[in-house]
Amino acid sequence: MEENTIIFKGYLRSIMRQLQLLEKAIDTNNIEDAKTLINELIKDTQNNIEDDN
Repeated sequence: MEENTIIFKGYLRSIMRQLQLLEKAIDTNNIEDAKTLINELIKDTQNNIEDDN
């Protein structure tokens, strides 16, 4: 169970970094970077969902 916790925390750290970059892009009105980051979040999340099946 501890291994799953470590993996999950790593995943959360990755999401946090992406969200922080997304926030910065929005704050600076950088719509293209914001769209790219959103697409990456969607792709990464979809891949993780598919890997669990």
